[in-house]
Amino acid sequence: MRVRWIGLALVLALVGAAAGYGLGVLLRSEPTTFASAHPVPAVSPSIPIEPTPSYAPDIDYPALETGLTYKQHRIGNPPYEWEYDVPKGWTSFQEGFFEVRWRPEGEPTVGGYSLRVKIINQHESNEQMVAEKKAALTEIYEDDVTFTGETGDRLSFSYRDAAANKLRYNTFQWFTPTGGATAEFEMSVVGRAVDRAGLEDLLDHVAASIHKRP
Repeated sequence: MRVRWIGLALVLALVGAAAGYGLGVLLRSEPTTFASAHPVPAVSPSIPIEPTPSYAPDIDYPALETGLTYKQHRIGNPPYEWEYDVPKGWTSFQEGFFEVRWRPEGEPTVGGYSLRVKIINQHESNEQMVAEKKAALTEIYEDDVTFTGETGDRLSFSYRDAAANKLRYNTFQWFTPTGGATAEFEMSVVGRAVDRAGLEDLLDHVAASIHKRP
């Protein structure tokens, strides 16, 4: 009889142990899982960065000075003859019909500074010449031209010389004879950044000297 109770107790103990194990399995927490890490894609800038324009270095030649001494010259034939001043010691180069360029003796023919004069007969006013020159420069140079000054008879600008990749400064001015209505004379000066003060002085002096001979 005792043996029977011992066997029954053992069976009950085993059943209890099995039930406890099953309950433990059901209540066991699942292990925490994490998503796999992935590289973060790079973000491109929203606004493109334009490189700063660069220019070839200017030629090694002394800068144009102010306060030069001048000598009077003539261009054209009566009744279309004009007088104008040119710095002493400068040499002339024929560029077209009644068109002459002046530069210092011995200066390189490319990359320096110069003065140019021309007789014109387009039958347009000074203001029209300014407007046409501005439109032509914009079409030719597009973003490579910057206008720095404009009046009724004068246009100043800087531009990139595409052939030499150099920064150049240029001013054009037109002249109407006394009593006239249209431009008959054109002058321009051109040079480097280092020449700007000299170019302004040259332009003002020559402009004041220009007149049509009677």
